[in-house]
Amino acid sequence: MAETVTTRVPKETLEEIDKYSKEKHMDRATMLRNLIEQGLENKKREMILQQYKSRKISMQRAAELLKIDLAEMLDIIKNEDLHLDYSEEELREDLKGLR
Repeated sequence: MAETVTTRVPKETLEEIDKYSKEKHMDRATMLRNLIEQGLENKKREMILQQYKSRKISMQRAAELLKIDLAEMLDIIKNEDLHLDYSEEELREDLKGLR
């Protein structure tokens, strides 16, 4: 069930939102929902990658939380220039799952 949220934004921000919503042929509320969802996804990704960088979660767990496969996770690690933290034990575990 959806909830109603009220917030104040600067006039310039609202003008930008209206501009983009017109370009995308959508109303302001839809544009705002899309922007909020996109922002939350970006924040979630940032937090998961931070947990991976600080070795609080494994590469496999990060991929699961991001709902991607290991190949995509490896691409992210490469593109974000992150250290590949992958132990021999994790490799064995992953290989077991392939059998």
